[in-house]
Amino acid sequence: MLSSLALYLIFIAGGIFTGAKLLKPGRNYPWIGRLQTAALVLLIFTMGVTVGADRRVLSSLATLGMQAFLISILAVAGSVVFVFAGRKLMGLDRRGIRTAARGRGRKHGEETGGGRR
Repeated sequence: MLSSLALYLIFIAGGIFTGAKLLKPGRNYPWIGRLQTAALVLLIFTMGVTVGADRRVLSSLATLGMQAFLISILAVAGSVVFVFAGRKLMGLDRRGIRTAARGRGRKHGEETGGGRR
C-alpha cells in the first residue's frame, strides 16, 4: 500500500515538474489530450481486469451494479436539485445572470434622467 502511494506521488511530482519546468506556458500541446485519453483507457482496462479476476466481485456483480446505478442516479438528481435551489437562492438565471437586476435596470437604449425629455 505504501509503495503504491509513493509511486503515485512520484508520478504526480514528475508531471508537475514537467509542466512547470519543461513546457512553455501559453503554448498549445495537442498531444497532452491524447496522452490523457490513452492513460484513462489503460486505467479503465486494468480496472476491468481486476474486477474480472475476482470471483467474489463477479458473483455479486448484479447486486453491485444495481447499487452503483442507484447511487449514480441519486447523485445526479441531487446535484441538479441543489444547483437549481442554489441558483434560486442567489437570484441567478440559467446563464448565471442576476434575475433581480434584470427587471430593475434600464432598457436597451434608454437614457438616465438629467437630460432633456
